[in-house]
Amino acid sequence: MRKSLMQYRALLVQSIHVEWANAERWLSPLLFAMTILILFAFAFGRVDEQFIPQLFIAATYLTAFFSLQIAFSRVLEPDMQDRVFDQMRSYPISPSAWFLSKFTLVLMLGVMILVPTLLLSHLFLNEGRNNLLSGSLFVIALIALLGLGSVGVLLSTMMLRSNAKQILYPLIYFPLTTPVLLAAVESSRAHLVEGASLENLLSSWLGLLVIFGIMYFTLSLLLFGELIKPD
Repeated sequence: MRKSLMQYRALLVQSIHVEWANAERWLSPLLFAMTILILFAFAFGRVDEQFIPQLFIAATYLTAFFSLQIAFSRVLEPDMQDRVFDQMRSYPISPSAWFLSKFTLVLMLGVMILVPTLLLSHLFLNEGRNNLLSGSLFVIALIALLGLGSVGVLLSTMMLRSNAKQILYPLIYFPLTTPVLLAAVESSRAHLVEGASLENLLSSWLGLLVIFGIMYFTLSLLLFGELIKPD
C-alpha cells in the first residue's frame, strides 16, 4: 500500500510538471471555451429573463463538455515521447497508482476549465443579473466531472496507439458520456429553475449521476490494468 502511494505521488508530480511546462495543453481548451461562450452570447442576444437559467445551463455544460474532451484526449500523449509509455509498462508500477495519478490530473485540468467556464458563462449570459452560481451547482458539475474524467483516461489509453485517434476518440467518448451530461443538466435545471436541493435530487437525476460516476470510475480502474499490460 505504501509503495503504491509513493508511486502515485511520483507519477502525479511528474504529470503535473509536464502539463505545466507546456501551457498550450491546458490553455487551448480554456480559449476554446471562451470563444464558444462569446458565440453563445452574440447568437442569442437578449433573452427573456425566465429562460436565462436554461440558457446558462445549456451553454455552460455544452462548452465544458467539448473543452474537456480536448484536454482528456491528450492526457497520455506526453507518455508516448521517447517510448516512456513502453518503458513504464515494463516496470513494476501499480496499475491503480498509474490510473489514479492520471485521473487526478484530469480532475485538476477539469476544474481549471470548469470554474472559468461557469464564471464566464455567468458573466456573458446572465443579463437578468440573477444569482445563478452556487455551491450546489458546483457540486453537481464536480460529480459530472468524476464520470467524464474516468472515461477520458480510459479512452485516451485505449486510443494511444491508434492512427485514427482524432476520429475514434470522440465517436466513443460522446455516446458513453451522454448519460452523465444528461443527468448533470437535469440536476442543474431542477436546482436552478425549480429550486430543488441536493438532498431532494439524490432520489432522481443526481442519484443517477452519482451511480454513473461510480460505475465509470470502477470500470475504468479495472480495465486500465488490462490495457497497460506488456505485450
